[in-house]
Amino acid sequence: MRLLVFIFLFVPFLSGAQATKKPVIYDVVHLKTGKILFGEIIEFNQKDGDLTFRDQYNRMYSLSREMYDFFEEDKIYRKRVKNVDSLVRARKIDELDFHVGLNTLFAGTDPGFKPDDYYLSSNQNGMFYYTPICLSLGFGKYIHRQHYVGLSTDLKALGDPAIFSQYNFNYRFQYDAMKNNVARYIPITLSYQNLADNETFQVPDLTMPPFPSTMEKTFESNVSSLNLGIGHGFSFIGKDLHYFNLEILIYKGLFTKHTLVTNELTLPNLNYQTAGAQLKLSYHF
Repeated sequence: MRLLVFIFLFVPFLSGAQATKKPVIYDVVHLKTGKILFGEIIEFNQKDGDLTFRDQYNRMYSLSREMYDFFEEDKIYRKRVKNVDSLVRARKIDELDFHVGLNTLFAGTDPGFKPDDYYLSSNQNGMFYYTPICLSLGFGKYIHRQHYVGLSTDLKALGDPAIFSQYNFNYRFQYDAMKNNVARYIPITLSYQNLADNETFQVPDLTMPPFPSTMEKTFESNVSSLNLGIGHGFSFIGKDLHYFNLEILIYKGLFTKHTLVTNELTLPNLNYQTAGAQLKLSYHF
């Protein structure tokens, strides 16, 4: 009996509360991805169609005209919209871009040593890979969002060889559908690389006749090369057009020259080749 009395008293109270509930008014933006955003339009640029938008959780966004189909103002809803899709953040379109980062290389050199009557052998046979860890600095510009051109430099911070630097001309083609906050791109890089380290060769020891014997001679070798690289990368898009890049790239030397620091009149017969790979992590702003 008490349960029935409670129901009859409580149900009208709920009905009255629902009847007097205030409607919720939102501006609504329909994105090209099919997602819908609910909130308030703060600013609308009639010239280019860009929106400054704040959702019901007070998150602020900048939407370019390419990111949405249309918007509606002052739409009335009877209940709060809880399931709101996350926003695809804006990407750079034609803006300048600056970056700092760290990367590591597998910088391969092959001296291409050929023995002769004096230089009998070399301590390095085939491709040898150095692994310098470099500080990277650079800048560039986006062209219609999908294309990027820029310059960068990689300066050795840790590791071998004794001297290492690299100067790059970078191109990136962004090929993803732009429907989420992870962009995918193909990087192509033309790099001028310079490294220096020691090379050791075995030569006859003429001070120990008549028994055949050898001795070692070590020279400092400076190798410069022009390299062409291609790879794949990911951009993790953040707020305010900032983002992180993670990229892997392989390269091959197009042209290589070398010099040996020595007073020797006779030099070893060398034909340097370069190849390798690079792993990059950078922050762009």
